[in-house]
Amino acid sequence: MESKSLKTLQLLEAIAADKTTSQRELSDVLQISLGLVNSFIKRLVKKGYCKVTTIPKNRVKYILTPAGAMEKTRLTYEYISSSYHYFKAAKNRLENLYAELLNQGANRVVFYGVGELADIALISMAGTDIRLVDVVDPAREGEVYANFVVKAISRLKEADFDALLITAVDNHEAVLNKIKGIGVPSDKVRFF
Repeated sequence: MESKSLKTLQLLEAIAADKTTSQRELSDVLQISLGLVNSFIKRLVKKGYCKVTTIPKNRVKYILTPAGAMEKTRLTYEYISSSYHYFKAAKNRLENLYAELLNQGANRVVFYGVGELADIALISMAGTDIRLVDVVDPAREGEVYANFVVKAISRLKEADFDALLITAVDNHEAVLNKIKGIGVPSDKVRFF
């Protein structure tokens, strides 16, 4: 789903929540500029997706119209469909990677990074002989993920694993430099 459609959906959802919200509050919630919020609202009003009414104390209230509710439903479906296709493609890539690892006799995996990609990687392990043996993430050290206490990257020095799966979405070049600095052989590092 393109960014503009996603922001439109988020704005329609905020309006549908029926809270008296200022454009500044919408700007903070959507993490876009105030001018962009104003532009989006003008476009939504022009398309008939919402109405603007004045309430006491010189404030405005945004009201979702039936056309806006239909557009919100359409965009929600588009978002879910897009997310599902992303998930399915990632899961297929992981299944292929796991099959490749098993063919090489590797079944003990460490995740580098906690987040959505790690969640997909973990789900994709189900039904395979691949086993997660540790999780490292410098930004999430000490948290619990998949029944593992997330460790510092230095933990890789002592960990017994066959493959290090990069499940972080950060700058991969910086991640590779950190891993190299610890002494992890590059043939153990995998991306999906």
